[in-house]
Amino acid sequence: MVKCLSILQEMILGTADKKSLPPLLTVSNNPVHRVTCLKLLGINLCNDLRWDAHVDALCSKVASRLYFLKLLKRSWLSADDLLCFYKSVIRSVLEYGSVVWHHHLTHAQSDKLEALQKRAVHIILYPTILPYITALGYLKLESLKYRRTVADKKFFNGISQSYNCLHHLLPPPRDTELVTRLRHANKYPIPFTKTKRFRFFINFALVNYVE
Repeated sequence: MVKCLSILQEMILGTADKKSLPPLLTVSNNPVHRVTCLKLLGINLCNDLRWDAHVDALCSKVASRLYFLKLLKRSWLSADDLLCFYKSVIRSVLEYGSVVWHHHLTHAQSDKLEALQKRAVHIILYPTILPYITALGYLKLESLKYRRTVADKKFFNGISQSYNCLHHLLPPPRDTELVTRLRHANKYPIPFTKTKRFRFFINFALVNYVE
């Protein structure tokens, strides 16, 4: 259960039987409203652990900023200045907190976010029309999916350091002598999860990012 008492809201995560849940909480005689979605530190969380609401919120926020990019384009700003605006004002929004939600995106959601960068690239280069991949190379940009993956790996690499405050979340590493005799020589044991939907970042990283 996630509680956000500053705004008197609570959210039950997962597929718990709603009939068996305890009654609503109260704080100083004020009811704590039970919600299905809430915004926590800039991340839109839903009780079904899906990211449709967060992706939709990102798209809505970025759409308004793309409008300002168009206005700057009409004001004859150079491509370098437009690119600087995109990186600092638009792309930063698209990548905020991505290590939390990137590994749970569907292909459709990932494509939806990538389409926003495609629109920005089109605005910056217009009237020159180039294929998206070619335009990325011309502007020295990477795809958003690639950048999120790099950020995930960098974040996990930090966690793997013993001094990191999240290091305790990792399972104990396997015996190095045993690992060399195994077909799949993973440094860490792979945690078992029934579905990918409930696999949190550490589990996902252990499967995908450990070399």
